[in-house]
Amino acid sequence: MDNIISNNTCYKDFAKRYGLISFALVFVVFLLFSSLHFSNGSFIQYAQLISKGDTFRPVVEKLISSGVDSAFIERMLQDPKVKFNEKFVTINVTGYLNKVNYSHFYNNHSVNKNKEFITNYNNQLTLAESTYKVPKEIIASIIWIETKHGSYLGNNNIVSVFFSTALCDEQKYINLNKSKIRNNPDILPNQYTELDKKIEERAKKKSLWAINEIIALEKMEKLSKTPIQKINGSWAGAFGNSQFLPSSYISWAKDGNNDGIINLFDMDDAIFSVANYLKSNGWSDDYNSQKNAVYHYNNSNDYVNAVFTLAKYSKT
Repeated sequence: MDNIISNNTCYKDFAKRYGLISFALVFVVFLLFSSLHFSNGSFIQYAQLISKGDTFRPVVEKLISSGVDSAFIERMLQDPKVKFNEKFVTINVTGYLNKVNYSHFYNNHSVNKNKEFITNYNNQLTLAESTYKVPKEIIASIIWIETKHGSYLGNNNIVSVFFSTALCDEQKYINLNKSKIRNNPDILPNQYTELDKKIEERAKKKSLWAINEIIALEKMEKLSKTPIQKINGSWAGAFGNSQFLPSSYISWAKDGNNDGIINLFDMDDAIFSVANYLKSNGWSDDYNSQKNAVYHYNNSNDYVNAVFTLAKYSKT
């Protein structure tokens, strides 16, 4: 299906002139004009595309106004793996209320697995440490805490994560998150007013964050050998052994094995990317700068403590 969404200028002119016409109807028109390209397509597929287009209408409008190529948006919406998931609208706004227990990441099992990883990848870790001045134990510890050295990568379609989360500032989803607060037995009624305000603030922040990550995805699509619609990761949209967001991939991902491809599912690339991330975000000989660099990786003091504790116990 070609040109379901018109180029940016035409889209804006059309929207301005026919603002009262629903996005779904516009989508139908484009489908009808594009039907010759889908001789084997089914009516059900058309209906699903119409429904998806209407669901993501606010996101499409924001992306178009941000200068995102309409052809990119079209490719994302056409892919059957890209779907709306209410889970992402809720967990990315209210998930901060669930405190993570990081203590199991530096128990005896974790320490032994980290030591084993450092032995197995000693050459790559040593080279990364020499290049970026970040200790191998720190690099290994982050990759263990993020994905248990690649054994748990997440099964959420990252394009769906960001397209869905970008809707969280819509009033119906703000109301949904407020209702979830009220259905939480651990939250007292006298906390509702404060948390309602927090939800409204986070909804705006997270929607903008998701839009920016989709913009980064557009850039990443040109660099990644793997179609981005096929990439799975966490409910927050982080992916690969190092659990980078698309914006982090664009800024700090590195080709660790010099094969000309940056693939964060490749451990060599993940190792060098983690080291480069920390170095680029202030890692130096000063302990406070080191803690700040790790905090930039994951905004949690408990996470920072887990990384340094595991690294300390992993030294041979």
